[in-house]
Amino acid sequence: MDEHVSVTPENSEQSIFQSSLSVEAKIERARMELLDLGARNRLLNVPRFSKSAKTVDIVDEKSTEVFRILVSEGKAMTFLAGAKGRESQDNDDGDALIELALPDDDDKDESGRLTRHADTKLQTRMTPNGLQKRLLDLYFDARTLEEEQGVNILYLGLGTLKWVDPNNAENIRYAPLILVPVSLERGSAAERFKLRARQEDFASNLSLEAFLDRIHKIRMPEFEASEDFDFETYTSKVSEAIAVKPTWSVQPDEIVLGFFSFAKFLMYRDLDPTLWPADKKFTDRPLHLSGGTAPSKYHKRAS
Repeated sequence: MDEHVSVTPENSEQSIFQSSLSVEAKIERARMELLDLGARNRLLNVPRFSKSAKTVDIVDEKSTEVFRILVSEGKAMTFLAGAKGRESQDNDDGDALIELALPDDDDKDESGRLTRHADTKLQTRMTPNGLQKRLLDLYFDARTLEEEQGVNILYLGLGTLKWVDPNNAENIRYAPLILVPVSLERGSAAERFKLRARQEDFASNLSLEAFLDRIHKIRMPEFEASEDFDFETYTSKVSEAIAVKPTWSVQPDEIVLGFFSFAKFLMYRDLDPTLWPADKKFTDRPLHLSGGTAPSKYHKRAS
């Protein structure tokens, strides 16, 4: 007879909540099961310039300007393929990357900004066909996921932390710093897609904050989604925080559009006892025990 017992989620739950651990310890164990600090978590390791991942990498733009246009001014932005008006040379590889089509001049506006950085066009290195196909996939998937889950998970990541896997220096990861909830819109099938910030607040990367704190003992700077938020100041503080890691760096102008899910992490944070009001901690409240199949050790058996 095989004596090995597989560990299922049900068994795991029983081992935690039917153990002799304190309530606080049980909650902390449950929180850890919600925390995904692995390389498969896009919030810690977003694919870059991938032909298969459903992301769009934005190039030669300034995150401060994109934030200003999308969030502060509430304007919509469009996407520009790598070569304006150029069709994919390889019909079997519409996601191929091509050289960036930059303007012939470096015109600046009255404030000294490059004109191409202050307009509402987001530049990419994708072919026109590949870009349209990727945006179409994101558009339909975003609608489906929101209908099924009830929440939006399409975000524009502004800035990245370039970090190195401590177990393998060849594994270089990129984690987005600021995430702006966005939606893709178009009036008809013939119109180009527009990107617009949603009404929800933009956010810092909560998974990255937990990863750095728990694994590397690095505390990220305080963050607040307010009208006074300054992207450059925030990224400068992140650079200061990770200065103890000489091979790591902040890439403030790396921008990526894709799906990022916060659901499990929000549950993890909501279960943090330090965030509960002092007079409303449920760990301080009496426990109501539900009936089970096994008698309580405190139950007095009838003689």
